[in-house]
Amino acid sequence: MNDKTLTESGKESIADQIYKSIRKDLMECRWPAGHTLKIRNLAEEFGVSPMPVRLALKRLVEEGALTAEENRSARVPIISQRRFSEFYEITVRLETLALERASARITPLQLTSLLDRAEAIRLEIEDGRTAGYAQRFNSMLMEVYRIGGSSALIEMIEYAWVHVAPPSNAIFEAPEFVGSIHAHLIEIFQALRRKDSIAAANALVAALSYAERSMFPLTDEESGASPVRAPKRRGRKEIHAAEGLAGEA
Repeated sequence: MNDKTLTESGKESIADQIYKSIRKDLMECRWPAGHTLKIRNLAEEFGVSPMPVRLALKRLVEEGALTAEENRSARVPIISQRRFSEFYEITVRLETLALERASARITPLQLTSLLDRAEAIRLEIEDGRTAGYAQRFNSMLMEVYRIGGSSALIEMIEYAWVHVAPPSNAIFEAPEFVGSIHAHLIEIFQALRRKDSIAAANALVAALSYAERSMFPLTDEESGASPVRAPKRRGRKEIHAAEGLAGEA
């Protein structure tokens, strides 16, 4: 990226690109609930000035994906168990519908590819390599959902994921939870290969329900999910938390 506010005519602005990147990171559990995003650090990461980052964060705050901080940074919201469960119920219904639509269109070749990738991930999990699992889990599910062909449904699922993914951060990094969640993911693909859409939907609900149940010991009904350390992100410069940056933009 460069530091122009707009790219060539007809193309996305730099702020739009940053907005989409941060929103994708939220959906993929990059940061836990309660994590503070500093404008200066993000500007350094993206290789731009603070202005497009500020615009991107402002847009995410307006959408409720982030909350504004007094020092012109933004924070990943902390939500209560009740709020999380409300979004969970919504996303289960949306994803079940997306899976049903995809089951009629997905090809054997696509399923073979998904199962091969899922098996490779399973071996990594057995070796204790669970870092970044949420990104792979969400990416593979979204790949299936997009096959269903409904852009409106995808938009609604993404909106729900922006809110439920950050509190799930710790679950999708912990070996004691990831193995069971991934087993359900494999069940989804196997059921789709058998043309058993009901079994696929049941496996999806089982995966999401397991994640929700595992969340509750890590959350507080009143204050929401306790912040935990954010995992490192592959392929990007590590975000620094040096003193004195809080007031800088």
